[in-house]
Amino acid sequence: MSQEGFEWRSNVAHHRAQEKMGMLAGYYEWVLDLFGGLPPGPIADAGAGSGHLAGLLADRVDKLVLLEGGEENLATLRDRFAAQANVVIVDCDLMACEQVLASHGVRSIVSLDVLEHLPDDLAALKQFHSALAEGGKVYIKVPALQWLYGPVDEASGHFRRYSRGSLRNVLETAGFEVELCAYMNMAAVPSYFLKSRILKKKSNFSETFSSEQIRKIERLLPTIRRIDRVFGPPLGLSVVAVAAKR
Repeated sequence: MSQEGFEWRSNVAHHRAQEKMGMLAGYYEWVLDLFGGLPPGPIADAGAGSGHLAGLLADRVDKLVLLEGGEENLATLRDRFAAQANVVIVDCDLMACEQVLASHGVRSIVSLDVLEHLPDDLAALKQFHSALAEGGKVYIKVPALQWLYGPVDEASGHFRRYSRGSLRNVLETAGFEVELCAYMNMAAVPSYFLKSRILKKKSNFSETFSSEQIRKIERLLPTIRRIDRVFGPPLGLSVVAVAAKR
């Protein structure tokens, strides 16, 4: 997934941040719960990163297709899933992925924290839509709240952050019917605002935490999830959406 303005294939810092996120297994389970559970297979993980979500999916579906363009991430994926015949790893640019997706007959496309890295998110979503059969669905997670955008986003290669409205709009413009669009992780908003807008840290958000802090966040996830359930939430660090091709 090489994009103008963000050298994905050679971004070692991005890969390092991905590896740190691997300590938050409960976080990816939370995302799956918000999606409504396991999507029907075959599943494509579009922008699979280091395979944290794929690790949860691989033993639960008959076929899992991992699309990735980062050289460091591809090496990690090939090593991680070498023994799993149901996992297919494809070196693929998401701006030219329609034929790959269609050839594997995927029914579900999952994409976590990827659209924000693409200069033309609509073009990518249109390819997802074209590749899916009728009834197929996309499961999307992206960073939320444009007013949080700052040096952390720039260091992470983000072109934008989303609101529920803007994510819904780009999905509908691509031809999808939106079934779910909701904020996630309200508790993390103050920390992100502090680090990106006040302290103006110039590194990926996960890199602003020590390994010990990441482990503490993992232990606090049940409480963080409870905050979202109690408050709605009216805002969050991310937006998740499920949308179908009709």
